[in-house]
Amino acid sequence: MKVRKFRPPNRLTALIKERGGIMAKDAIAAAEAGVESLRESSMAALDEAIAEIERRFGKDTPERVSEAYEGLYVLGSRIIDVSAFVSDAGIDKAAVSLCTLVDSCEGAGYWRWDAVDVHIDALRLLRAHGALLPVDQREAMLQGLYQVSNYRPEEA
Repeated sequence: MKVRKFRPPNRLTALIKERGGIMAKDAIAAAEAGVESLRESSMAALDEAIAEIERRFGKDTPERVSEAYEGLYVLGSRIIDVSAFVSDAGIDKAAVSLCTLVDSCEGAGYWRWDAVDVHIDALRLLRAHGALLPVDQREAMLQGLYQVSNYRPEEA
């Protein structure tokens, strides 16, 4: 006895092809290729944002006291926007914490430079080694940043 396989025509596939559409698997592959094409420019934008944060808001920048809160917030947001390719490094979460800190500083009407410095150091460390850190150590570091960014001196 010979086995015969019968494959009924897939009407959905025929309809998609007839109307000029593409298969889901092909659309996913194209989307992944499109996203991958953004890797290099996203990583460059990430590095540029960190460098600009250090240049404008770093410890050795005397002019940082005259910088607007919005400037640091925008740079932190830029890091969040382009950090998809290093999501395993925690840099996106550190940038969210930085933005929370900036909101807090603006609300209080003064900079908490020690907390800003800690966040800048963390961004640099996570960019360089975040994906290599053990998950529990990286998460502990991020939790520490959240505590620093949410600290309210008047509550102490």
